[in-house]
Amino acid sequence: MSAGKKRDQIRSASVAEIDLSALSHNLRQVRKRIGRREILAVIKANAYGHGAVPIAKFLAGKKRAPGVSLLGVAYLEEAIQLREAGITDPILLMTGCPIEQIPEIVRYQLTPLLFDSESLIALSRYAVRRGKRVKVHIKLDTGMGRLGLPVSEALPFIQTATAQKGIQVEGILTHFAEADLKDLSFARKQLEALKQIWTALQKAKIKIPYCHLANSAAIMHFGSAHFNLVRPGLMLYGYSPLEEESKIDLRPILQLRARVIALKKVPAGTSISYGRTFLTRRESLIATVAIGYADGYPRLLSNRGVMIVRGQRVPVVGRVCMDMTMLDVTDVPSLEVGDWVTVIGEEEGQAVWADELARLAETIPYEILCGIGERVTRIYKTREA
Repeated sequence: MSAGKKRDQIRSASVAEIDLSALSHNLRQVRKRIGRREILAVIKANAYGHGAVPIAKFLAGKKRAPGVSLLGVAYLEEAIQLREAGITDPILLMTGCPIEQIPEIVRYQLTPLLFDSESLIALSRYAVRRGKRVKVHIKLDTGMGRLGLPVSEALPFIQTATAQKGIQVEGILTHFAEADLKDLSFARKQLEALKQIWTALQKAKIKIPYCHLANSAAIMHFGSAHFNLVRPGLMLYGYSPLEEESKIDLRPILQLRARVIALKKVPAGTSISYGRTFLTRRESLIATVAIGYADGYPRLLSNRGVMIVRGQRVPVVGRVCMDMTMLDVTDVPSLEVGDWVTVIGEEEGQAVWADELARLAETIPYEILCGIGERVTRIYKTREA
């Protein structure tokens, strides 16, 4: 059944259509750039708004190339959701190992990041009591200034961790601060810092399977940072994080539609929405669309945004409301209540994607995608890529 037919059969006022074939295509673009290196697919924040469980199940089903070896989430709750959905693939908890969460980390067979001795000792003791061996990755701070050990403390900490009972150090990693920029000078400094630790471990004959720091940006234009595991996020979902334009063929996997719930013809000089920030300059037809900032359509798109209606780009007029947004559809023929409007996506040769909305809203596509709310129904399709 086509996505359009599925959309018409549901009651929801807004629908996100996710094309899993496009996800496969983007995964192949990752594979082209990394060769035989392994992939950690980042699906935190509800898979960047696309639905963590369906995306994880699809990626976990890719047992042939270009397969995914690990899944990455931010928090314990995200990992438990995947486990309870039947996903058994390795899951990396990318924000640490809070001591109070250790029992559930062990119970659900999760792989936490470690970067402090207190968590390391607590996890080791708990694992030993339960007769378990827990895989961990050690996080280094090479310049992000967020999570991680100082580089000066990394080697002794890793040596201590590898000696702990109940602990298997599976990886070391760091996080780029600005690999998306054209100027990679700071990113190179971070890379060199991680290389020094990796080399020191090899000299000390400490064998750790994974070393990783390459995010989507580094996968796309910083090949020397790929090591043996990469962490694609945004590019899986079809967008480039790079400061400069990219020629890599990425396909957005999500299109967002919303219904017209009212049409009103108003005279010139009519104010629209809260604050009366828009006044019609002519007799106008105003469409009220069932999507608002509660659904992730930013209020900053008030009097800035565009949507596609019957193949025409039309402006958002007045302030975006919690549940509704108004459009000037005066020049759109034959529009009816109940028709679908394209909020993100393409229609009849016109397109508006999350990166365009991000520029208009003075933000980044990550925020546009992650902000898509829970009451937006998500439907999934596959087709020949």
